[in-house]
Amino acid sequence: MNRLGLLLLLFLPAGCTSPVAVDSLIGQREMIFVPPIEMYETTNCIALNQVRSTRVIDRIGIAYEMPDRKIWLNRPEWGASVLKNDLVMVTQTGGNRLCAGDIVRFVDSSPAGYRGSIALGPFISYSDSQ
Repeated sequence: MNRLGLLLLLFLPAGCTSPVAVDSLIGQREMIFVPPIEMYETTNCIALNQVRSTRVIDRIGIAYEMPDRKIWLNRPEWGASVLKNDLVMVTQTGGNRLCAGDIVRFVDSSPAGYRGSIALGPFISYSDSQ
């Protein structure tokens, strides 16, 4: 299984679909974290206008998919216990880049609304071509 296939294990809670068909994982409730293999690229910022989709990985991090199928995984500096895939992310930036240290807030539809915040850490890349 290639690295992207391994990373997609993170993205498949019950009922979710992904660009890669992984039929054996449908219906499983647990997600598996697979660390980067050997060499990987890191960066402190990514361009927001390039992000195609995002996924919250419960208690682990946030994955940002780019147009070239590269996925940037961000494991927060603090607040990872807040991460749940059924919450809405609210991100405010001062420009067109999302960077380590930026604060991401999470809300839901209850009257209380606010559920917590995280501070982003560095972004780690995963892709088919590495």
